[in-house]
Amino acid sequence: MNAPTPHLLGPNDEVEDHPITTTANYESDLALLNYLLQDLRALIRQARRGDVTLHDQQVINWEVHGLARRTVICDPARLMEIADVQLVGFFGDRRAEANKPVVDQSEFDLIDEFANYPGIMSYSSVELDDGYWANLVVHREPDDREAWRGSEVHRDAVDRVAPMAYHGVRIHNGCILDGVAGTQTAVLECTKYWDYDVEPTWHAIRTLPGGETIEPSGPGAKPSEPPT
Repeated sequence: MNAPTPHLLGPNDEVEDHPITTTANYESDLALLNYLLQDLRALIRQARRGDVTLHDQQVINWEVHGLARRTVICDPARLMEIADVQLVGFFGDRRAEANKPVVDQSEFDLIDEFANYPGIMSYSSVELDDGYWANLVVHREPDDREAWRGSEVHRDAVDRVAPMAYHGVRIHNGCILDGVAGTQTAVLECTKYWDYDVEPTWHAIRTLPGGETIEPSGPGAKPSEPPT
């Protein structure tokens, strides 16, 4: 599948025909990414206290108010280090008619191959009650995500599953200064958009000079304790 040529957006640009590009999304996206980050930090605190034992490629599933949650701890030792890390944030508007078994299997396949990419430190997924899904991937270096994007499983998820499963997606790239073990919030540096409801697929990239961040507040500042 040939990738669509991306449109280049400025920090404040919005495209009326593609509402996924509204800049108002940044506040809620950052709040949710920080919420998922706090889940990871809660697990790290529990591990340091000796309340839980974390191991490589550990999958933790639970529900909050009947909505699915999943955290995959790929490299607990690195998650406990004070060091800058990179992040990928995924937000998708899922189609009501999406083939759920196909979408779920794609996610399981992606999770299974994390062990092949040692730069990936963790993966978090949350189901929202408005049909949206969000994921947070924490990794060590920018090159880690490029290597992962080149995998056959990831290419299948992008080329075949995503257009079938979602009206559109936005993917943020950014960083967490001092890492998961620190106290800083997520910083977004770039956002990529795909609108699958038009033919050909519409694709755009927005760079954010200096980064986009917010301080967590309200529900986003308090994690739901994962099961132990």
